[in-house]
Amino acid sequence: MPKMWRVKFYVSIFQTLGLVKGILFLIRRKRIKSISLPNIAQPILLRPNTSDVDVFVQIFLYNEYEFKLDFVPQFIIDGGANIGLASTYFKNRYSNAKIIAVEPDAGNAAACRANLAEYDNVFVKEAGLWSKKTRTKISDKFGEGSWAMVIEELDDLDVEQNLIEANTVTIADIMEEYDLPHIDLLKLDIETAEKEVFSKNYMTWLPKTKAIVIELHDWLLIGCSKSFFTAINEAFNSYSYEQLGENILIINLDLVTPGPGGQ
Repeated sequence: MPKMWRVKFYVSIFQTLGLVKGILFLIRRKRIKSISLPNIAQPILLRPNTSDVDVFVQIFLYNEYEFKLDFVPQFIIDGGANIGLASTYFKNRYSNAKIIAVEPDAGNAAACRANLAEYDNVFVKEAGLWSKKTRTKISDKFGEGSWAMVIEELDDLDVEQNLIEANTVTIADIMEEYDLPHIDLLKLDIETAEKEVFSKNYMTWLPKTKAIVIELHDWLLIGCSKSFFTAINEAFNSYSYEQLGENILIINLDLVTPGPGGQ
């Protein structure tokens, strides 16, 4: 870990957890099963010796989703929900929001349900986001662990080999199933699937989306950014752009008027 990142890591830990809890976290972080935070209503459940603690660090210590909006989101889709920590963060920040957490991996989805079980109006959909309904294979293709599971369409050889499969769902399907008139906030961290999601069939839902926070994965699959920005430029007449660490925040200015009062 570079020196700059080590400093950020330790500062974030002690600012968020305090001295005693921070020291305990550093000593036990690979074995932690749950952790409580002052501004989070429910204990956060983690699986020991997995990438769960890395997700926790990104969201609750590095505050990667601590951006300001000029409106209060009521309808949120968390694409690539992993174990539900982004949804946990959003629900505690926007208590009245209806949140749909979408996760294709069965183990992650089970952990996601456990983390979100005590929150009202939060739903877990075990599926992979795609541009159409299809069957996909799911794997740790790039060896990054459970926080980076990748889905790809099945071919005949995959079927013969009986690979682990995952159902897919479109964002339009999510809106219909959960009765979302529009999307206030679409969070996407879907490990290259964004290339497919924004390649076709997006005009039914994208113009109804106010804000998108997305991690693009061109370093894993060339074309993710091109697919995303091609779709954005077709669907939005005007939008704002902000880089937030690994994420990009896009605000659809066709639907949102910038001004005071955001959160």
